[in-house]
Amino acid sequence: MRLKQVSLAAAISVVAGLTTATVGLTGPLARADGANALPLSHYAHMVVDGAHQHLFFSQGAGTTGIVVTDLSGNPVGTVDSEQGADGLALSADGGTLYAALSDGDAIAVIDTATLTETGRVDTGTDSAPVSVAMAGGKVWYSYTEADGKGTVGSLDPADLTPTAQPAMPHWSAAPLLSTGGGVLAVQGAQPYMTLVATYDVSSGTPSPKADMGLGGDATGPVTVTADGTRLLVPQSASVYVYSTADLGDATPHGYYTGGVNSSPDAVAVDSDGTIALGAPAGSGAGAYVYAGDSIAENHFTFPSGAVAPDGLAWGTDGRTLYAVTRADGSYALDVLGDAKLTDTPLTLNAPSPYAIPAQRFTVNGTVGGHGFVPAGATLKVTRDGTELPDATVGADGSFAIADTRQDEGGYSYEVSYAGDATHRPATTSLKVWVSRIGTSVPYPEFSSAAPHKVAFTGTVMTDLSRGPFDQGTAVRVTRTNEDTHESTPLPPAPLDPATGEFAVTDDPGTAGPFTYSLSFEGDTTHQPGGNDISTVISPYAPQLTLKAPASAPRGTALSFNARLDDGPYGSGETVTVTRTDAAHTTTPVTWKAPVAADGTITVKDTPSTGGANTYTVDYAGDGGHQAATASATVQVSRATTSLSVAADASTYAYGATATVTARLGTTYNGRTVSLWATPAGGGKTLVKTGTVDSKGNLRATYKLTRNTTFTASFAGDYRYAPATATRAVSGQVKVAQALSGYYTSTTYSGTTYRVYHRTTRPTVTTTVSPDKSGQCVKFQAQRLYSGAWHTLNTSACFTLGSKSAVSSRLSLSNAVSQRFRVRSEYVRSSKDTTNVSTWGGWQYLTVRT
Repeated sequence: MRLKQVSLAAAISVVAGLTTATVGLTGPLARADGANALPLSHYAHMVVDGAHQHLFFSQGAGTTGIVVTDLSGNPVGTVDSEQGADGLALSADGGTLYAALSDGDAIAVIDTATLTETGRVDTGTDSAPVSVAMAGGKVWYSYTEADGKGTVGSLDPADLTPTAQPAMPHWSAAPLLSTGGGVLAVQGAQPYMTLVATYDVSSGTPSPKADMGLGGDATGPVTVTADGTRLLVPQSASVYVYSTADLGDATPHGYYTGGVNSSPDAVAVDSDGTIALGAPAGSGAGAYVYAGDSIAENHFTFPSGAVAPDGLAWGTDGRTLYAVTRADGSYALDVLGDAKLTDTPLTLNAPSPYAIPAQRFTVNGTVGGHGFVPAGATLKVTRDGTELPDATVGADGSFAIADTRQDEGGYSYEVSYAGDATHRPATTSLKVWVSRIGTSVPYPEFSSAAPHKVAFTGTVMTDLSRGPFDQGTAVRVTRTNEDTHESTPLPPAPLDPATGEFAVTDDPGTAGPFTYSLSFEGDTTHQPGGNDISTVISPYAPQLTLKAPASAPRGTALSFNARLDDGPYGSGETVTVTRTDAAHTTTPVTWKAPVAADGTITVKDTPSTGGANTYTVDYAGDGGHQAATASATVQVSRATTSLSVAADASTYAYGATATVTARLGTTYNGRTVSLWATPAGGGKTLVKTGTVDSKGNLRATYKLTRNTTFTASFAGDYRYAPATATRAVSGQVKVAQALSGYYTSTTYSGTTYRVYHRTTRPTVTTTVSPDKSGQCVKFQAQRLYSGAWHTLNTSACFTLGSKSAVSSRLSLSNAVSQRFRVRSEYVRSSKDTTNVSTWGGWQYLTVRT
C-alpha cells in the first residue's frame, strides 16, 4: 500500500464544513409513533457524542455526508464531502471523530466541537477503508490492498501517521473491526464461516491472541465487550459469546433474540457491560437488553420499523439506548431513555384461603421481573386510601401485608414502588374480600339410636378446616317426630372451640322416624350452617328371662320371677302368662301379670296337674319395645304306682310263642300300658298298647327266636308318675339232626329206628338255626338195656361249619341186635349273647347182621 500525508491546511480548504442548507429542515420530523425521522438516504453507522450532545450518522458507499442530530434525533446539520463515509470512531476524549471514507480512500478527522473536518489521511488508491476503531492509543482501520486482499492498518492520532501492520493476515475483503479493553477483534468472512482474529493492542502494537473460524455466517458485525474479555457474534438465532483469549465458549454461551431466523445484526455494549441486541426478523423483532447474564432485562419493539444493521448505540449517560430503525426505505431514531430500567411487575395475591373478620390475614405479593428489587427495599401500602405500614421486599422478591378487618366487605389494597437505579416505579392494587368462613354440619355419628337413648356426636365443619370457634358457641337442636309432626326443642349442644365437635343425647321415649334439626347460628368469623338429620329409631328388642324352679310339689302355691331388660316400662304394662300341662295341651291356662317399671314380672300359680308344667310369658311390645317371649318348664311332683311284667316261661324253644303279662297298680286317670320286646342284638319293638283290665293286667304274645327282654311302660297321668318294669327270658336255638347210611327202618313200641348193617358206621348230621358258625356242638350216644337207656359217650366239641352244620360218625361195638339213640347239643360260648345252649331231639337206630 502506498500512504501519503495530506496537509491539514489543504484538508481544511477542501472541506465544506458544517452546513444546514442541504438539510432543508427547520425543525424535527416527528412520526406518529413517537420516533424522529432521520434525513438519511442510507445508513451505515452511528456514534454518540455525549460531550456535545450530538449523534453522527454515516451513510456508506455512494453518499457524501455525515448527518448530525441532537440526542433526540433533531437535525443539526451535515458534515459534507465525506465520500462514502462508513465506519465511525470517536476519540477517548470525545473531541475527534474518525470516519472511514470507502469512496474517498482515506480516514477523515473531524472536530466534534466545530463539526468540521480537520484532517484526512490517505489510505491508498482503491483502498476503500470500511471500518475504524480506537484502542491502545491508535486508530485502527481496515482497507483493501493493491492485491485485492483485506488487511488492517493503524494511525497515530498525534501526527496522523499511518502504519501498515505486516503481521496482520490477509482477508478476502476489508474486514470489520471492534475494540474493547485493549483488545482488537478483526472479522473476516467466507461462505458458511465467520473468520475472527483477536489481538492485544493495549500497547499500540498488535499481539495475536486467537485466530480461527466460527461455524456459521455472522449476521452482523462482531463486538468486543468493554472489558475486552468476550466476543459477541450475531448469528441466525442468537448472539453467541466467545472468549477473546482463545475464541472458546464463554459464559453465558449466548443471548436470545427471538428464536430461529431472528437474524440479529446489531450489537451495542455499554461501559458497564450492559448489552443491547437488535433483531430485525421473527416474532421477537426489536431490541433486547441484557445485564450480563442470559436473561433479558427488557425487550423493545419499534412501530417505526426494524432495527437497522449496526443500528444500536449506548449514550454516555449510562442509561439511554439509541436505535436506528428502517421501514419502507426511510429511517428513524428511537431514543430509549431508560433502556436499562426494567419494568417492576408487582403482584398481589388474595389471602389464602381467604380473609376472615377479626382474624389476622396476610396479602402476599412479589416484585417480579429479571433482576430483583434489592432486598430490604420498601413498598408503600394503603388500604382504601389509608396508609398502612410499609412492606419490605425479601431476598426472593416477596413481601407480605398483614391486616385485620372486623367487618365483612371488600377492601382495596394498593402497593407502590418508587423505583431505583435499575427498576421503574410501579403500582398495583387488589381488592380483598373479607367474609366469614362457610360452615356445614355433616351427618353425625350415632352411638345409640334407641327409644330411650339417642346419642350422637357431630362436627361443625368449616371451609378448609379454618377455626377456632368463639367460646360458648352452641348448636341448636330440635327433634321432630315424623309420625306425629310434633317438634321438641332440645338443650343446645356446646361446641368445642378448637375442633367444632358437639354431642347430643335425647330420650324420645318411643320408636319411629325422627328428624333432628341442627342449626349453627354463626359467630364473628363463621357463617351460619346446619343440617336436618333423618333417622329411624328402632324399638328395643328386650331379652325376657324366666327364673322358674326345676320342680315343684303339686297343689302347692308356686311363685317365680321373670324380667324384661331395656327398661323402663310404662305404668300398666302387662304380659300374658300361659301354662301348658298334661291336662291342658290344647286349651292352656292363661292369665295376665303386671310389668314393673324396671321390667320385673312375678308369675304366681298353684299347679294341679303333675308332670311337666310349661310356663310361657309373652310380652306384646309397646312404642319403644319389640315383642318378646320366653318359656320354662317346671316338673310338678306325682305319686308312684306299681308296675310289673311276667312271662309264662323263663326259656323258650326256637320260634316258640311267649305270653307276657303286665300288671299296673293304682292310678288317677291313666290306665294305658305298653308292652315292648327287645331281642338280644335287635331294636326295641312295641308288642302291644292298651288299657289294662279290671285287675290291672295287660297280656300279649310274642314269638321268640333269641333271648328277649320284655318292658312294660306306663306314661303316667295327672297325679301318678310314669313307671317301667322289665322281664328277661331266654331263647333256644333250633337243632336239626339227621342219620344217614341206614338201609331200612323198623318200629319198636311205636318208635321208628333206622336199621344199619353191622359193618356200617352211622353218620349223624346236626344243623343249628340261626347261623352259629364257629360255635360248639356235642354228640351223646345211649344204649337200651335192662329196660333203661344208659349213656355210652358224650363227645368233645365239634365246630359248626360255614353253613352252621357239622357231621360225626358213630363207632358201635357188640352192636348187633342192640338198640341205640343219639342226640346233639348246641353249647353257647361267651361270644353268643343271643341264645342259650340247646339239646336236639333223639335219633333212634339198631344194627343187624
